[in-house]
Amino acid sequence: MSYFYMIGNTKNMKKKDKEIARLDHVVPAVVYQEQFHIVHHPEKYPVTDVPHRHNFYEILWFPKVQGTHFIDDASFEMTGNDLFMLSQGQVHYYQNVSNINGYMLIFKDAFWEEALQSIQNFKTSIFNHLLINVHLHLEDEAASDITDLLNNIIKEYHRPDYIGKAELMTSYLKILLIRISSFQQNVAMPSPLANRNDYVLLQRFIDLLETKFADNHEVTFYANELNISSRKLAEICRLYNNRNPKELIERRVLIGAKRQLQFDATLIKEIAASLGFSDQYQFSKFFKKNTGISPVDYRAQFAKIDI
Repeated sequence: MSYFYMIGNTKNMKKKDKEIARLDHVVPAVVYQEQFHIVHHPEKYPVTDVPHRHNFYEILWFPKVQGTHFIDDASFEMTGNDLFMLSQGQVHYYQNVSNINGYMLIFKDAFWEEALQSIQNFKTSIFNHLLINVHLHLEDEAASDITDLLNNIIKEYHRPDYIGKAELMTSYLKILLIRISSFQQNVAMPSPLANRNDYVLLQRFIDLLETKFADNHEVTFYANELNISSRKLAEICRLYNNRNPKELIERRVLIGAKRQLQFDATLIKEIAASLGFSDQYQFSKFFKKNTGISPVDYRAQFAKIDI
C-alpha cells in the first residue's frame, strides 16, 4: 500500500488557474490514525510540480537527488544530502527532479501534544521557518548519521507491537530531533554566550507570532503577552537572528501575503483584510515597501509561469 500521492499531468495548467492544493485528503487515512508516519522511497520518490501545503509537519531527507525544491517564495537547489524541515501550511513543490532517494517523516499535532516535554521543545526549535533555515546541506558524516537513524526508526516502526516499542521509538525520534536541532543551531545560534532562557522566550515569541500575526502587527502586543518589555524582546531577537521584532512581524505578514498572491485567486482587498490592514491601499503600501513592487505586479509575475 502506498502512503504517498502521485499528481497527474499538470503541464497544461496555468498557475493562475490553480488554488493551493491541500494534499491531506489524498494521503490514506492510516496516516491520520497514528501520531506520526515515516516512509523511505529508495527509487522514484513521488514529487509534484503542483504548489501544495499540508496540515502536518514534515522532515524530508534526500541522500540522493538532483533538482529544485520551492518552499514559499524561496528555491533550493538539491544535489544530495539535502534535509528539509517544513511547518504546517508552508507551500512547496518541485521542479526538474531526478535520481531521487528520499525519506519523509510526518508529525501530526497529536504527536506533539502527547509527546514528552523533552521532545515537545523541538517543535519550535526545528520547525521554525522565520528563524531557522528550512534547508540544510549536510556533510557526509552527518548525512550518514541521519540515514542510519531514519533506517532504525523505519525498522522499528514496521515491527509488530511489543512491550517497550513505544519507548524505543520515542528514544530514536528524540535522538533524530536532537541531531537535526544541533545542525540548525550551528547556523542560527553561533554565539557561545547565548542565554538559553532567552532562546526559550524567542521560541515563545515565534509561536505567538505564528498564530497572531494577521491581527497584531505591533511589538508591544507580543512583549505584553510574554510579560517582558519591548526592549528586552528586541535584545533577544537581535542576539539570535540579527533582526528586530518589528522586522520579524513584517516578515511573517509578508510570507502570508506572498502565499495568497502566488497561489490563491483571492481579491487583493480581501487579502488585505485577512492580514489585518485597514484597506487595500495600506496593504499595497506595506507590500511595496518590503518587496519593491505592488501586489498586483507581484501576482502578475507568477501568473505568467507554467509549473
